Amino acid sequence: QEEWWGYLGSFNPPRHALAAVEGSWCVCGSSTSIQTMDSSPMDASSMELDVDLGPMPVEDGTNMLLAGLRGMLERKELCDVALVASGGEVYPAHRAVLAASSQTFRERLAKPAVGGSCEGQVWTEAQGLPALMLSVKHPEAVKALIDCAYGIDATQGKEPVYSPSCEAANKDVLRLARDFGIPALEDQAARWLVRDLTTSNLLERLQICEEFGLTEVKEKILEQLIANTDALYELAKDPAVRVMPGVLQEALLRVLDLLGCGSGAKDQPARKAGA
Repeated sequence: QEEWWGYLGSFNPPRHALAAVEGSWCVCGSSTSIQTMDSSPMDASSMELDVDLGPMPVEDGTNMLLAGLRGMLERKELCDVALVASGGEVYPAHRAVLAASSQTFRERLAKPAVGGSCEGQVWTEAQGLPALMLSVKHPEAVKALIDCAYGIDATQGKEPVYSPSCEAANKDVLRLARDFGIPALEDQAARWLVRDLTTSNLLERLQICEEFGLTEVKEKILEQLIANTDALYELAKDPAVRVMPGVLQEALLRVLDLLGCGSGAKDQPARKAGA
């Protein structure tokens, strides 16, 4: 045995003295025969090993999927449907993405009738794809619709990305949002109504609120108007207010309500004559 331990320490035991059976060792003395024995479970408790692979990547599967879809959209890869503005501008897209963004899209894209119409939908062919015609004049509204469906953010950092060229284009976006039942798109267009708000565009934007039933946005605009007596005075002088007498009437009624309550009336600047 002493001879064996010496050999074991030098990792070079004689072959006739060593047998390995399932991780167990047997010393057989001076005999040249190799003996085997059944292995038994180890009595020693198992030890846990902690391996740290660092934090999980910030990019999750959902973001990677959306990024991949956006990249395919930009490259127009595997597009199988198109949206067309009334001016003929064509926007290829992926049917599955549009259908996933809206139940209305899902229903309309289920059975495209190329070269005809189906339940009020007008289908044609554009760039080799079945194309759904949209009754909006401004093509940027169609792009805003597709961007929203693909989860493209309306802002990048603090800078807004959604920036229609005019009030009419924003109205087209509101029409598409209502038509396809996409609340996120409607919210973008509604929020734009209070950006860069002045007495010059206030009446038109209030009229848009009336047309699309944007009550909350209208209330916020009127609150700011009543709080600014100079702006209210400028609005009263605008000849265009005669086309929308209800707006001025509602504003004046709110002023009277404030004066009747008595709270804050003394803090209001004196109104100019003729206001």
